[in-house]
Amino acid sequence: MMAELLQETMDQIRAHLLEGKKLKAIKLYREATDSSLIESKEQIEKLSEELEKSHPRQMADNKPIGCAGILLLAVAGAGLVAKSGIGF
Repeated sequence: MMAELLQETMDQIRAHLLEGKKLKAIKLYREATDSSLIESKEQIEKLSEELEKSHPRQMADNKPIGCAGILLLAVAGAGLVAKSGIGF
């Protein structure tokens, strides 16, 4: 259950999540509620899931690509370089 927060704090947390800054949202929640890291993470995950339903496009646009995404980009880039004949 999410702790009672000032509306301004909730707005800031939502803004962080919509911008893809989940760690900042967790930190802000934790500071505002004096919750443990685990509790803060769980509550922000729940809020994030709600925002994904109500703002799917914005949440998807700002989702980090992760290690697999970076690896895929690197492989694709290497393939383009090899195909173009550019050498280093």
